[in-house]
Amino acid sequence: MNTYVEKITFLQEPAIKVGNEQLEFIIVPGWGSNLISLVEKESNTELLRVPTSVAEFWDKPVLYGTPILFPPNRIDQGAFTFGNRTYQFDVNEEDKQNHIHGFVHTRKWDITKAEAKGNSVTVVTEFDSSKHEDVISQFPHHFNIRMSYSLNGNLLTKQAEVMNKSAETLPLGFGYHTSFLYPEERSEFALSAEKRWKLNERNLPTGELEDITYREELNNGIRLVGLELDDVFLSFADSRGLHTARLVNGLTGIEISYTVDENFKHWVAYNKDGKSGFLCLEPYTWVTNAPNLKVPASLSGIQGINSGDCKTLRTWVVISNKSGQKLPDKL
Repeated sequence: MNTYVEKITFLQEPAIKVGNEQLEFIIVPGWGSNLISLVEKESNTELLRVPTSVAEFWDKPVLYGTPILFPPNRIDQGAFTFGNRTYQFDVNEEDKQNHIHGFVHTRKWDITKAEAKGNSVTVVTEFDSSKHEDVISQFPHHFNIRMSYSLNGNLLTKQAEVMNKSAETLPLGFGYHTSFLYPEERSEFALSAEKRWKLNERNLPTGELEDITYREELNNGIRLVGLELDDVFLSFADSRGLHTARLVNGLTGIEISYTVDENFKHWVAYNKDGKSGFLCLEPYTWVTNAPNLKVPASLSGIQGINSGDCKTLRTWVVISNKSGQKLPDKL
């Protein structure tokens, strides 16, 4: 299978274009290592919400491509305590008085590898917090995040490695804000959801879980026409410990299987007003505002990385224009 890696310019930004005979993606390292475009080549179909200008991207950077969230979603007043340290993040959602979406999705990353070898092609990017004083001032840990993107056939694999280079245990919350194009009237969405977190008026979980009235439809496939989502779901795992969401575009016949490892037990699904033509799927290792919730860590997902240790998080996206194709047994 022909594979390729090219240095390009995307909306005036240095970028890397990667592809094979089935898929092509573009990563913009200066925009938070955002995998900004993903194209199914047989039908020449763009699968992600892609900005048309630099201004459009920076107006709402979290709503394009696949932003990396560290930590993900909202933290009440931007403040929490973990271990013996109290943290104060910037309040960047002023109307709700929350910090939202962390430090890495709008800052520059470095490309450390871009290689096509046989049937596989890989791009590696890295973020080093020690290069960003404004990050260290809020989150006083030296940490590195290494993102590895690999393409093999119709399988896109993403691996995140979070390395704690500081002397203290690092609180870990990680996620993606994947913005898929989604024509509501002709598409179907399925998620392996068990419960939904009850939210308050500031979109923060109360700590209570509630039943999903449309759970069976959501698990098996549901149309979202007229259904506005900005919901936080607790997912259940399959026999391999994996969690999966699925999108089927009725206009193109393309099916997207979005699978994450056992660390990602929480998903946010957001579609703005339910008629804007996109659906953001956001798998998280911790639930929104996890450090401030009075629930067990095993439920909230909050965990720590000891000094000198590394946490690896894996994600797989299978793109098919033949309904029913599943994630390979061997990953």
